[in-house]
Amino acid sequence: MNRRDLLMRIAGGLLIVVALAWFAYVNSGEQVDVDFGLFAIRSVSLSLVIYGAIVVGMVFMLAVSLRGDVRTGKALERYDQIAADVLRDIEEDGESVEREVVKKEAEKT
Repeated sequence: MNRRDLLMRIAGGLLIVVALAWFAYVNSGEQVDVDFGLFAIRSVSLSLVIYGAIVVGMVFMLAVSLRGDVRTGKALERYDQIAADVLRDIEEDGESVEREVVKKEAEKT
């Protein structure tokens, strides 16, 4: 990663942090009730509810995507093994062809 990309990532991260801090500050006085069906929580900060929902959503997406990531990793390992086998076969065929060429040249002389 070059210096420009690093600076852009840092600037983007700082921009996101500033935007989140501004959102929390602007909505710091807002209180909401959260009803879960069986029970309710009264007077919770709106910022806390939104940030909590974001974190819960990220954890849920991580849990959902793990199975696919593991399956993809196993498929990539299989493809790497197949590619290694094919390359080994090509090298072996190349060596046998090279031996035949050397043998034919030796017979000519």
